[in-house]
Amino acid sequence: MNSLERKKNRYERRKNKRLEKIKKTSDAFANLDYAFCFHKAMYYGDKCCKGVGYKKSTQNFKLHEFTIISSVCRDIKTKNYKVGDTYNFIINERGKTRNIEAPHIKDRLVHKILANEILEPIYNSHLIYNNGASIKGKGFKFSIDRLKNMIYSWYLKYGLNGYVVLIDFSKFFENCSHDVIHNIHRKYIKNDEVIKVIEDYLFISKGIALGVEIAQREAIIVPNTLDHFIQNKTKIIRYMDDTIILVKDYEDGKKILDEYKKIAQLLSIKINTKKSYISRIDKTFKYCKWRYKLLNSGKVICIPCIQTIKRQRIKLKKMKNLKLPKEEIEATKNAYKAYLSIGNTNRYIKRLK
Repeated sequence: MNSLERKKNRYERRKNKRLEKIKKTSDAFANLDYAFCFHKAMYYGDKCCKGVGYKKSTQNFKLHEFTIISSVCRDIKTKNYKVGDTYNFIINERGKTRNIEAPHIKDRLVHKILANEILEPIYNSHLIYNNGASIKGKGFKFSIDRLKNMIYSWYLKYGLNGYVVLIDFSKFFENCSHDVIHNIHRKYIKNDEVIKVIEDYLFISKGIALGVEIAQREAIIVPNTLDHFIQNKTKIIRYMDDTIILVKDYEDGKKILDEYKKIAQLLSIKINTKKSYISRIDKTFKYCKWRYKLLNSGKVICIPCIQTIKRQRIKLKKMKNLKLPKEEIEATKNAYKAYLSIGNTNRYIKRLK
């Protein structure tokens, strides 16, 4: 047996171990009887009602909670479920107009169970550590802190020599391919019944709908191939559709960006060319609506974009002019203070007073 044959055998052994691990995880969690048991459905039913108890639909749900939950669990297990319609509305978030397709509370209950009891435990073990969106124990602050630590550790090794590659996806949810998601399901979920239930509730329109919880889980896993491709070469952090990569020189950054675009095309992910660019690490650059600057001392300055600050000031002034209750204004200010406290924003916090 020569070296190439030994190498091939080692690869086959590693591949078989990975497939066995995927099968074991799928058998443990991709089970409708396990996920849709009554006490778990009751727990997620209460979660659905949290913060929206004033709605008529929520009050009706609470009034007949036992009956609705038992019928949902029975219908899912006996394949007699019917996916309800969504109601559409438009919101303006951070200057962007978004079309939200929100499910009714009964379907939202199913989404919560599928997302938390099946998709989360199956997908999370395959994600890179620096993927911080919609994962328990992580989140936005985790991604910001990881980026600051990553830049500082880069400074200790290379000084101010280096570049950042910033990548942003264009209309990510709207452009998510159903075929790509179906292939991911076939790869990680070894139960056809579970796949059918997920896809019936997920594929309600073109792409995947904003406002659907299982869509968040799918949006995390779709670019996962890209994350692992970059992590094998250099440092990367991703928060949903925003990605940042550190490279040694401009040519490396250009090469990685070109390769990234080719793989993204295979996954039907469209890159936003206006927001995807290469910048020197010691220059100011933007990531997740925050501005970053590496100083000569190695300190990383982190300040929110000026548009975010302006929008919040306008909002607070409008609330004051409308003579809303003082408690409501204070709650908005405190929420904004918590957001500002992530970075170097003492002077902005003082202005709120």
